[in-house]
Amino acid sequence: MPYELTPLAIPYVVAFALTVGLWVLLWRHRDRRAAKGFLLDVTGVVLLSAVVALKVSATDPATKLFWWNWRFLAVSFMSIGYMLMAVQYTDNEHLLTRRVVAALVVLVALVQVAAWTNGSDGLFYTAGELQNGLLVPSFGPLYWVYATVMVGLLVVGVALLLGLFRARSGFALQTGVLVGTITLVMVGVTVWWLRLVPLDTLALTSAVKVLAFYVAVERFQLLDTLPVARTTVLKNMDEAVFVLTDTGHIVDVNPAAEELVGDRSVVHEVIDDVLDVELADVVAAGDAGAGEQLASRELTMDCDGETRFYDLKLSRFPDGTGAVAVFHDITERRNREQEITILNRIVRHDIRNEMNVLHGRGQLLEPHVDPAGEDDYRLAMESAEHVIEITETVRELMETITSDGSLTLSPVALDHVLATEVEKARSNFPHASFHLDEVPAVRVAGNEMLTSVFTNLLNNAVVHNSGDEPGVWVDCTVADDAVRIAIADDGPGVPPDQREEIFGRGEKGIESEGTGVGLYLVDTLTDAFGGDVWVEESERGGAVFVVELRVVDAAGGTAQRRAESATADRN
Repeated sequence: MPYELTPLAIPYVVAFALTVGLWVLLWRHRDRRAAKGFLLDVTGVVLLSAVVALKVSATDPATKLFWWNWRFLAVSFMSIGYMLMAVQYTDNEHLLTRRVVAALVVLVALVQVAAWTNGSDGLFYTAGELQNGLLVPSFGPLYWVYATVMVGLLVVGVALLLGLFRARSGFALQTGVLVGTITLVMVGVTVWWLRLVPLDTLALTSAVKVLAFYVAVERFQLLDTLPVARTTVLKNMDEAVFVLTDTGHIVDVNPAAEELVGDRSVVHEVIDDVLDVELADVVAAGDAGAGEQLASRELTMDCDGETRFYDLKLSRFPDGTGAVAVFHDITERRNREQEITILNRIVRHDIRNEMNVLHGRGQLLEPHVDPAGEDDYRLAMESAEHVIEITETVRELMETITSDGSLTLSPVALDHVLATEVEKARSNFPHASFHLDEVPAVRVAGNEMLTSVFTNLLNNAVVHNSGDEPGVWVDCTVADDAVRIAIADDGPGVPPDQREEIFGRGEKGIESEGTGVGLYLVDTLTDAFGGDVWVEESERGGAVFVVELRVVDAAGGTAQRRAESATADRN
């Protein structure tokens, strides 16, 4: 097979070298969703550039014809690859049934058989004569059937991409690259089919297409901004999301954002004009780096005559161009906080103050109580003290709720807390017996409100025990990074079907039947501390409440972190 590198072959050699280099660079993105069809297309371009360069360089007709037949395999790869890329890119993989895939494989095989068995009848093509060293074939009816199928595959891909553009104009750049480059390729092929130029343009225009793909992938994140990502993330977000340009113009919105603006089209408008906010100048200033937050604040907006509150997060894209504004509706949270603030004021200032006055006045009356009323007096005073304790518990509960579960934690000495709370319980309930086993000298993640956990559990063990001399047993065990504190009693116990409800868990929360404020506070606090609490059956016939807390060191780190740090130091 004699070859001669002629000036006509040089463009194809350059195209081959270029597309091979681009294929290697694009291989790094092979794990992306639409990359499989994309790489099949580029593989076809590499093969086409090689066979055309060899065909043009060959000096005898038989060799040129040999390489010409390989051209059909390359074109099949390109057309099928482009269609597959469009199907995956637009999240239409349901179209790729087993029958469709099998038909595509059979099509490629039949085309190769037709090309290599093409006889003198010229049903597929006729070799024709050499013109200035170029093989200019004459196409038969089977070729035009083949060409129609290949173009049809491209049309399917273009239709899917244009459908995406019509649905979401925010993908105009991606659609422009993918449709514009294939349009260039088809214009070149049409010019060659019409014999306006003898030179085979397909390999050259396709190399330009691959180069444009590469620039779009690297610079415009062509494969990073797949519509499927938008469908599965943005579409299902409760937050209103606005995608902005560097000038603050809206290029895309999700359904929640459409609802926020009254279901009208706002694409290409400035977000400041749409929502009466001042964000365009913030985006244009661009003080933050790529992927960093530009602004974070609360906004108040009037929506259909109703005042609503939003938490705004404005962040720049990772590539440094444009930004995304996310509006999280916090109206319910703000209303809840206002209600809790009012309740807190009533509990702390009204009820608690009045009860303190009653309790203080009651103490002044103690010398004047005759023996016949001593029991009633004692019960009245105990009730007043209990109401004061309840107001303190409610205050702590409200502080926990308004902290949104993000309490500031610090290492707390468990032995000191337990010893103090057990001693306090002995003083409050002299008729009950409290047994505290040895407590390991460990620190747990918590804060000053950890005492409320044990106060409520110890009180609960006595209050719900109808015995004359209630018994309460407290013991601790440490395992790995956790310590379990078991508080058992000899009372009536808790039925299995109520062991979740008593903590206020489930849809009803604190309104669940059988829920006490104290146990709800215990559950809320232990969860905020990163621990857990549950109830089991005690060996003594009653209930045993188990509190699990994280063991930390003096700096707040867990044992596992300390071990990892020590290992790192040794290495």
